[in-house]
Amino acid sequence: MAYIQGESRNQTSLFPVSIDEVIPEDHLVRVIDAYVSRLDLRVLGFDKAIPKGNGRPPYNPADLLKLYIYGYFQRIRSSRRLEAECQRNIEVMWLLNRLAPDFKTIADFRKDNATAFSATCRAFVQFCRTAGLVKGDLVAIDGSKFKAVASARRHISTKHLKRDQEKLDRRIAKYLEDLDCADRDENEEVVDRSAVKTVLAKLTAKRDDYLTCQALMDELQITQFISTESDARMMRAPQGMAVAYNVQTAVDAENSLIVHHEVTQEGDDRKQLEPMAKATQEVLEQPNLTVTADAGYSNGEHFQACDDAGITAYVPINRGNNIEDPTFFGRDDFNYDQQNDRYQCPAGRFLPLLQLNKGQRIYRANANDCGSCPLKHRCTKSRYRSIKRHVHEEAFERMKQRMQAHPEMVDARRSIVEHPFGNLKQWIYGNGRFLLRQLKGARTEMALAINAYNLKRAINVLGVRRMIELLA
Repeated sequence: MAYIQGESRNQTSLFPVSIDEVIPEDHLVRVIDAYVSRLDLRVLGFDKAIPKGNGRPPYNPADLLKLYIYGYFQRIRSSRRLEAECQRNIEVMWLLNRLAPDFKTIADFRKDNATAFSATCRAFVQFCRTAGLVKGDLVAIDGSKFKAVASARRHISTKHLKRDQEKLDRRIAKYLEDLDCADRDENEEVVDRSAVKTVLAKLTAKRDDYLTCQALMDELQITQFISTESDARMMRAPQGMAVAYNVQTAVDAENSLIVHHEVTQEGDDRKQLEPMAKATQEVLEQPNLTVTADAGYSNGEHFQACDDAGITAYVPINRGNNIEDPTFFGRDDFNYDQQNDRYQCPAGRFLPLLQLNKGQRIYRANANDCGSCPLKHRCTKSRYRSIKRHVHEEAFERMKQRMQAHPEMVDARRSIVEHPFGNLKQWIYGNGRFLLRQLKGARTEMALAINAYNLKRAINVLGVRRMIELLA
């Protein structure tokens, strides 16, 4: 039995097949073409959106934007690989009308339009709102670490500098001690003083470099520095410590579309709830907003700020126990007297306000009261018991009651916000590492990646034909 045979390479045709006939009507590239065609690139801030009247004509930024969106869809982020796709991929040939820009032109377009890519993200979110894909009833906020280009070996911290300096001091002291011993004991073997002095000079120069670095970092008020990428930070990631950025996303519950994102240098999420919630509220143009986040966002100041802004947050409380021993009375065993601003202990004694310290109100019992208390063995080992109360303790209490009334918000957050991060890391980024350096480059890449993710998510929900109808 013969094999299935193809057409001969030398076969000619009276009516050649056009590229448009090869691309199906419901193909992805048709959506990308319709989407970019409806954008006003001049308003979004793209470079060369208005061509000059003289000189060599530039490439249309719309064509290069189509190329990048297609590339991030297909996990192709390298400008050299995108250049190759222009010359061999029939889908890209259709999308760009057979244009084939070189890799430098492609790379410069991404480098020069960082702000415009973020504006394009926001524009697509507004389109999703008009299409009914984003409701804004519930938004989940979360953060994840994305590795930077720099290696962890390029990381410098004041802690490591001080440790290495101490090691050098000990080595220098040992060499000097050996020289003193040789001077005191004439029977010792002859010491090569020139070699020792050479080593001492190198060690001293290295120590001076460490001291200079520490002084410079103290002056700049920084505790760590990456020599090849100064904007990145050493952060705790699931795989251990890594040089990375902390990417924050706000995801709408209706269709898991990312309505707002930010690339930050913060190693944790404690200071991200208020800025992310307020930015999302501004994007959705809603006076009231409901958000949920994990315990890493627990922050009394931010709870209060969200309440003041009309944002109802659901965040599990994460704070210290304020007790010396888990068998002792905890904060919840003490009753707060709001009228007199004091606490009452389980034995009926009062703890008045002692002082304010870095956002904490400290209440302390009288030493005589604690000394004669029959419950002291269950309360403290010190002379007296003290209680710390946060300045925004009422906000913590409101959050606690809110979470007790709606415990399902914990599972809701997980199902809404972790799916997009999984896609971004595996589908778009592969190993979760940025290609561009510095905070500006990381934000550029993340804007492109989220634009591609949102577009694909909208296609999955509406279908290609419906998307094209809405974009027309």
